[in-house]
Amino acid sequence: MKINNRDDSRPRIVNLDFLRGIFIILALNQHFTYYINMWYVDYFRDTMALTTTYAVHFPMIGKQIASDVYNHWLAIVFTPWVSQIYLTMSAFNLAKKNQIIFGEEMSGKFKMFGLIFLYFVLENFLVAPNLGQAISFYPIMLWMVILVIISLVYKFLGIKGILALTLLSMLRFVIPIEMVSDFFEMIIKTNVHPGFEYDARFEYFILSGLLGFIMGYVHFHQPNLRHRKDYMFMGFGLVLVLIYAAIGDKFTVPYDDFFMTEHDLARTFSGTAYIIGIQAILISFFLWLEKRNIKLNVPLINWVGIYSLMIFALHRIFFVKLIAPISVMVGSITGRTIGASIIEIYIYIFITLGLCYFVKTSPISDIILQKRK
Repeated sequence: MKINNRDDSRPRIVNLDFLRGIFIILALNQHFTYYINMWYVDYFRDTMALTTTYAVHFPMIGKQIASDVYNHWLAIVFTPWVSQIYLTMSAFNLAKKNQIIFGEEMSGKFKMFGLIFLYFVLENFLVAPNLGQAISFYPIMLWMVILVIISLVYKFLGIKGILALTLLSMLRFVIPIEMVSDFFEMIIKTNVHPGFEYDARFEYFILSGLLGFIMGYVHFHQPNLRHRKDYMFMGFGLVLVLIYAAIGDKFTVPYDDFFMTEHDLARTFSGTAYIIGIQAILISFFLWLEKRNIKLNVPLINWVGIYSLMIFALHRIFFVKLIAPISVMVGSITGRTIGASIIEIYIYIFITLGLCYFVKTSPISDIILQKRK
């Protein structure tokens, strides 16, 4: 039977929607905790009212807010790869079409990637506390760059080109690519703004994107492997995790700065093995469950997975410009400062998801997108 690669009505993979939803929620957890960590250092703005309206917050100015132990435990487990797996699953979906049809449709994909990139550049200027952070290079912008590179390689060189790029990407462990990245970051910090961060580096993320594409290619285009592929990738992932267990350094996260060590494991061979291995195991396991008709369909989580891009696009603006300032105002009335306990963080997350749902289902989205009935 011939597979119609032009058919975009292919049913969604329910378990990957679930997995994507889980990791978007964990990304919100990480982001909101960091903003609270740094709220009284970088983000608190209404200083003229510190001795009146915000007097309860005055002793906290300049201090970093520590997370509680439960939220910290989540960070220890998920931080090394929560910002990687979303790229992996995006690249997995990118591999749906065969090389010829993919090339015919690539210009449309590039427009979408470009618009997403531009949006998140502009969003930085809305939420960043200074120019340096506003022009910093963060993961979702890098994801778009990596998806473009993978698309170009696939169009012109096919899956063999993807495999060659994967091998080439491994050279980062034997040549000083990170020194070049450090030099680039230093130049911008010195000549433009000291707050700049080359946070999401190409060499840290490229293998996750390639892993996702290869897994997607096998899933969609190698029916002869459909009974073995999940076991193959889970076994491959287990070997990589065992490498990290044998020779890797322990991962730590400061209680009062959830982003400080975010990419520490991605810098090393053993840490990268762990990141790639965990992703291969998780995605393959959830695909294995789906193949056996064990579908994880939790309405809230799967909704987050389906509309993950919208939620990711809005969550920082909602939190920095609306939720956290209101929380600070309420705190000034009730006599408490803003905190980073797991309960407080998840209250903020559910408020954010509620706001996103309102935007998605209300006439506001029709007005913004200029939809006509």
